Amino acid sequence: MKKIVITSTVGLIYDGITNVIVSYLEAMDLQDLDIYIVATIKAEPTIIEKLEKLGCHIVHLPSRREDTLKYFLRLISFIKKNKIEVIHAHGNSATLAIEMVAGWIGGCKKRIAHSHNTRCNQVKADKLLRPVFNCCYTDALACGVNAGKWLFKNRKFTVLQNGRNVEKYVYNEQIRNKLRTQYNIHKELVIGHVGGFFEQKNHKFLLMILHEILKIEPQAHFFLIGDGPLKKKIEYQARDLNEHITFTGTTDRVTDYLQMMDGMLLPSLFEGLPLVAIEWQINGLPCILSDTITKDCVFMDNVRFKSLNDSAKEWAQNIIQMIRDNDRINSSINAQKKIVQVGFDIKQERSNCVAYILKMNKMWGLKNEISWTYMVEK
Repeated sequence: MKKIVITSTVGLIYDGITNVIVSYLEAMDLQDLDIYIVATIKAEPTIIEKLEKLGCHIVHLPSRREDTLKYFLRLISFIKKNKIEVIHAHGNSATLAIEMVAGWIGGCKKRIAHSHNTRCNQVKADKLLRPVFNCCYTDALACGVNAGKWLFKNRKFTVLQNGRNVEKYVYNEQIRNKLRTQYNIHKELVIGHVGGFFEQKNHKFLLMILHEILKIEPQAHFFLIGDGPLKKKIEYQARDLNEHITFTGTTDRVTDYLQMMDGMLLPSLFEGLPLVAIEWQINGLPCILSDTITKDCVFMDNVRFKSLNDSAKEWAQNIIQMIRDNDRINSSINAQKKIVQVGFDIKQERSNCVAYILKMNKMWGLKNEISWTYMVEK
């Protein structure tokens, strides 16, 4: 039985990478796998419950952020004790050297670095650790071309798409009507955003757009889904929107909320390959993304890129017009057909993932005990 260790350095929370981990585990046949999920910093009970139902074991390690040395030493100890041969670390900066060095000291023959973004916040640490990082990883993976170029520069890397469960995100009018009734929303325009409350997501500009939308559609309502350190600050800044805005916080009902939306906005300062953009397209939703985001995530015509230098008024006018022109049902149907062609179907990508592992085993002559360690770097 193959031993797999999966770790998220931001904890088991409702974010893009955790979503990817859970989605792949749900899609893959886990019968011959012994999977250990390492929780650090924070672990949402509902996510733990979902993983345990899949047959995964939850292992707690010290906080990578607050007690890095202890985390590092415990990771080495875990690798040695369990004779782990492969470590697979997900992140967006050369601070992944922490996991790569731990793997090297622990005796891992295979040390995989996996890039999930196109910038990082740890600029100084990234610069300092990059020489060590470059020497310690043996394989490079990325969620997209731009994410790969960011972390690995001119070195070779393999793109492994972030697949989604298509059936889970298709448009459902019955759920839409039920949830709108619950919120006492009928024909009003509903626009949403899904993402953690971090500087990267640019909520300040998002609120400016929402104010402009109300000038055109006075009855519009907005849903901001997610949590994070800036949530209270954004709630305070949005106090004048009052009855027009709902902060859902952390929720496992994102797919339900998408049904009641009419359009989506993602004015991020930077992204790797945003899963939410893929999910919105499957759901038939028109959306506007900042032009800092990779175009690799787009496969439908109802997506537009706009500069963050454009006015909030332009963003508002564009999304409203896109909503008016959109045929929601047909958009979702067409997206279901097209997503397989572009490689974002989880059922297709799980095969690519398994093929990569088998290729890795053959190339390195590994035994059956394989650790697949997922690290998330914010």
